[in-house]
Amino acid sequence: MAFQVLFYCLIKEIIFLNKMNVVLKRVLILGFLFTTLAVLELTSEESLMNNLPTHDEIVQSIIDRNEQTAVIDQAFEDGYDQEAEYEKLFSYDIRHTFIIEFTQEEWDGLNQDMHDYYEQYGNYKSNNYRRVTVTYIAGDEITEIPEVGIRSKGNDYSRFPPESENGTVSPIHYMMKFNETFEYVEGTDEYKDLKTRDVFDIEQLLFKSNNTNDPGLTNEVFSYEMFRQVGVPIVRASYADVRIVVAGKVVMVELYNIFEQFDEEFIRKSIQEVPTKKVGDLYKGLWSATLDPIYSSQDYGIRDWESNYRPLYGKETNKAIDTYNLLVDFSFGININNLDSRKEFIENYFDIDNFMRAMAVNVLVGNPDDYRGNANNFYYYIDDTGYLTYLPFDYDNSMGAGWPGNPSFINFTLGNDIYEWGWESWMPCGKPLWDNTIVYEEYQILYEDYLMEFIEDGTFSEESYLAIYNKVEELYSDIADLRYTKTNYITTKIQVVTDDVEYYRSQR
Repeated sequence: MAFQVLFYCLIKEIIFLNKMNVVLKRVLILGFLFTTLAVLELTSEESLMNNLPTHDEIVQSIIDRNEQTAVIDQAFEDGYDQEAEYEKLFSYDIRHTFIIEFTQEEWDGLNQDMHDYYEQYGNYKSNNYRRVTVTYIAGDEITEIPEVGIRSKGNDYSRFPPESENGTVSPIHYMMKFNETFEYVEGTDEYKDLKTRDVFDIEQLLFKSNNTNDPGLTNEVFSYEMFRQVGVPIVRASYADVRIVVAGKVVMVELYNIFEQFDEEFIRKSIQEVPTKKVGDLYKGLWSATLDPIYSSQDYGIRDWESNYRPLYGKETNKAIDTYNLLVDFSFGININNLDSRKEFIENYFDIDNFMRAMAVNVLVGNPDDYRGNANNFYYYIDDTGYLTYLPFDYDNSMGAGWPGNPSFINFTLGNDIYEWGWESWMPCGKPLWDNTIVYEEYQILYEDYLMEFIEDGTFSEESYLAIYNKVEELYSDIADLRYTKTNYITTKIQVVTDDVEYYRSQR
């Protein structure tokens, strides 16, 4: 018993270890366990394991500590395997915990920033990053990251202050930025260290709360995994137990989805064949940014939070270069009237195979809030030759979820024909990437073949969905009441799509 008590105390001491002058401190608890076993010559493995601190005890120990975190230091780079940490972060097999610690001043500032923006523009937004300390726990491994930026994230309907006037704290979407420089002056060591810092081989991490009709919190993660499995470039996604701590007090515990972001690092990892090559232009499409011919310069540009300017085509890379000609040229090329000339343009300047894969996945997962439906939620990447790649994102309304509070949209896409998405009355703007490509029989066949391939090879199946859902339920059931509800959706969708494909093949 004395040895057990000593071991527990040693574990607690590691957790409370002073981390001054160290940015990332790796604590391998099991490794320490084996070392301690050797030193103390303990022989009862069962006795020892029964006295290990639980996950909640470890979390609470970190929450309860009272120490100042170090100023930024590049020492964390030594021995820190970015690629390995990236893969670990997005693994479904590991429980991920993020403890996000606010001072009272920073927490109040986060809320006030959003109220101030609302007073000026009528919606709760803010691009002002607040300073927090983050402790990340992956299984038995603890990583501390000081001076991390965090702000609210989401569209107008899903963005509101995290704390209400009566003091209630609600889960909202957050964007975490690891290279935010705060008030540090450019040219100082503090500025340089932060500006060049990557953690997990990424610069930003999105935290999305479950504000959709998804009791299993798996719809979006599964959709992203489908895109990955079929070769469509997509950001990585996983889960996290998120604990918000304000002035030493836990104010929220919630299960979140976490997502990598579309940025230069993503392009280098996922699209460019030569990672060292200069990254091209990445655009985030806003509602109706469908690549109808672009005539107005107001439609493209760089988002400006201070003036509430949000262009239809928001440039995300190469912001210092004020050129948009490749985007404009593509918008006219994809709309060429002559069928032969348009086909030649498509073959030379558009990744049509990737696009048809993406459209096939979208039909199967049934997202109405996409390019074909709501003319929303997509990125365009154009390299220096003018070649465009379509990138899907934001699938929280997939798998029959629809929009919260509006039952008419639940399972909205379930019975829709594979060629008629049914949104023309809502969003009547043209969809040239779809409308002007699917007219060719070659691409119709390609699209239908991908639909059937993803069904027949099991990529879209109840088994594939459950492979993710069962893991998250096992790892996070202590903080989330998850329910599996997708049998009817998946079974029905497979039958509807199969019938449609058979019909169109028979007519050809």
